[in-house]
Amino acid sequence: MLHVGLMGSFNVRLNGRRVNADLGPSGQRMAAVLFSQPGRLRRREWIAENFWPQLDESKSRAALNSALWRLRRILSLEPESAGAKNLMSIGDHVVLEAEPWFEVDALTISRTARHEGRAERPEIRDVLRAVELYQGPFLESEDAEFFVEERERLHSCFVELAHCALKHHMRARAWTEAIAICRKVLTHDPYREMFVRTLVALLCLDECRVEAIRYGERWRKTLLTEIGVEPMPETRRVFQQIRECAYDGDLVDLERTIATGLSVAEE
Repeated sequence: MLHVGLMGSFNVRLNGRRVNADLGPSGQRMAAVLFSQPGRLRRREWIAENFWPQLDESKSRAALNSALWRLRRILSLEPESAGAKNLMSIGDHVVLEAEPWFEVDALTISRTARHEGRAERPEIRDVLRAVELYQGPFLESEDAEFFVEERERLHSCFVELAHCALKHHMRARAWTEAIAICRKVLTHDPYREMFVRTLVALLCLDECRVEAIRYGERWRKTLLTEIGVEPMPETRRVFQQIRECAYDGDLVDLERTIATGLSVAEE
């Protein structure tokens, strides 16, 4: 299985082992576009103009051909690719067809999130797998319009799937796993308040009340310093509940509060 990573930085793995993706910066951008939109025809002229704009027409075409040849070599590392026959030139267009022998993390996240919004939801193992695949913003070092728009869309998909995973772990009262989900979201989106108040509540439920209080205080100070606003009322209420939490009944109330908050966030 060939795994293509676009979340964070571009990388390729074959059966778990890192492959030297010798494409160059422009070739990686071209490959990322093809991998993130399999089956879509791209004009050679568009690719050359967007990824080798500093070169004249003949040199940019040559650079494109070289990058396609290098990409074909990478795909051919997977024996099932049959020589990368799914990377095709059709007239003045280039297209990469999806195949079961390669996985693209961005595509897995996107497709799982689209499924999550339908009546028939994905298996929880698929949701957890998609959340695991999010290793950072989509090609975070790129600032072209396509990459920025795709980055924002995939981040929204990730948050949606993380919310689903969080509810699953909470229903199972798996506090450690639920805490890990909150921490992962907040690593990439530190001001997502629903995950902040859920995290501090979960820490309290997991018998880490002092850590929960300290985290909440630090986060509030950071919010005031960097954004200049106070936490939302519902966040302040959870912080207050944690400070006053002393009995098992208080923990039940706290668990009910965050469960209700997750349901409201879903709506």
